[in-house]
Amino acid sequence: MRFGNGVCGAALFAAIYLGVLPLGAQEIDGTRFRAPEEGTWYHSVEPDSWVHIGGDRKEIEAVLTRIAVAGADRELPDDPDHQGAGSWIAEWSDAGAIALAEGRALAAAGDKPEAIKRLKAAISYFLRASSPHTDNPAQRAALKQAQESYRLLAENHPLDIREIEIPFDDQSFKAWLHLPVSEEPSPVVVVSMGSDVAKEELLPYFEKQLSIRGIGMLSLDMPGMGASADWRFSPDLDKMHVAAVSYLKTLPEIDARNLFVQGASFGGHPVARAWLARPELDLAGAIFMCGPVHSALVAPPKVYGHFPQFTMDGVRTRFGLAPDAGFDEISDFAKTLSLKRQGLFDGPPIDTPIFAILTNDDPVIPLKDVDELLSRGTNIKKVVYDTPGHCPERDSREAMAASWAQDQLR
Repeated sequence: MRFGNGVCGAALFAAIYLGVLPLGAQEIDGTRFRAPEEGTWYHSVEPDSWVHIGGDRKEIEAVLTRIAVAGADRELPDDPDHQGAGSWIAEWSDAGAIALAEGRALAAAGDKPEAIKRLKAAISYFLRASSPHTDNPAQRAALKQAQESYRLLAENHPLDIREIEIPFDDQSFKAWLHLPVSEEPSPVVVVSMGSDVAKEELLPYFEKQLSIRGIGMLSLDMPGMGASADWRFSPDLDKMHVAAVSYLKTLPEIDARNLFVQGASFGGHPVARAWLARPELDLAGAIFMCGPVHSALVAPPKVYGHFPQFTMDGVRTRFGLAPDAGFDEISDFAKTLSLKRQGLFDGPPIDTPIFAILTNDDPVIPLKDVDELLSRGTNIKKVVYDTPGHCPERDSREAMAASWAQDQLR
C-alpha cells in the first residue's frame, strides 16, 4: 500500500494538465506495485511520506509543479538523466539548501524547535534529490547533504541522537543511535528500510513511537547505499545487522538483553535471515515487514521488467551490478538471496518472538512465503492488512511494532 493522496493541489493540476502524469498502476503478476495515485513518473510521488519525514506540503507541491512544468516536453518529467535547471535533483536540492540554511540560522539564534522543523524539511528534500540512492555523483552529493542536515538536527534535538562507528569487515560503517531519556540502560531496535530508503527517514518512528516507550533506535543503511555504500548485497544480507547488534551489546548505555531487529521492504530480508540463522544473537524479538524472502527473488528475469525502473536502478546498485545490467543478471544474483534456497526455512524450532506485518496481496512477498518463513517459529504474531500493494503505511505499522516490542521486553 502506498500513500493514497498522491500529488495534490497545484502540483496535481499542473502535472495532469500538462500531460506528464498519466494515472495508472504498474503491475506485476496482476498485483499493483505502485498505486495509481503515484502516477508514472520515474520517481514514486508520495507527498504524504515526505511530509511524514518533515517536509512542508506547500513546498513539496511547489517543487513538483516546477519539475512538471520544466519537464513538460520530456517523456519522463523527472528523467534522472536530466540534471540541469528544472530537474528532479536540482529542484529538490535547491529546496533542501534553503531549508538547511534556515535551520542553521535558527539554531545559531537559539531557536531549537524551529531549527529542527526546518532541518527535518531539509532532510526530506535532500533525500528526494538523492533517491534512488545510486552511485550517481549528484545523488551521492545530495545524500551527503541530507546526512549533514541530520548531524545538525542531532546537535539541537532534545533527545540523545549520535552518530556511531560500528566495526565491520576490518573497517567500520556509520549508523545513527537514538536514545530515550533514561537513567537505566535502554532497549534498542535496530532498523533498516528498503533498497531505496535511507536511514535518515526513520526519525519519526523514534520520536512518535519508540522514545515514549523508553526504547532506543539504531538506524542503519542497507549495503550499497548511504553510510553502507562500501559494501553490496550478498547471500548473508544480515551481516551489517549482526555487526550492529554485536556492537550495541558492548555499550554500557544499552540493555543487551533487549535488542530487536526490524526492517521493511528489502530491509525486512536481513531481519528474516537474522531470525532464522542467528540464534547466537539472543534477540528479544524480530519485526518483519513485507520483505522479499523467496518468490520475488527466484522470479524469471522478465518479471523484473514489471517493477518500476526507479526500484530496479536502486536494486542494481545494491546488488553491485552495472547501471545497464539486464534482467538476466539481476535474476541470477537475486536467486542467491532466497532464504528458502539457502535452506533456512528448514531447521529446529525458533523461540525468538517474531512479529510479521504485511498486506494481503503484495508483489514482493506472497502470503505463502510468509507461512513458510514463520513455520519454524514458536512465538509468532502476524497482522495482514486487507489491502493489496507493497507494505502497509508507516504510521500504523510502526505503532504496532513499537507496542509489540514493548510487550516483549525481558
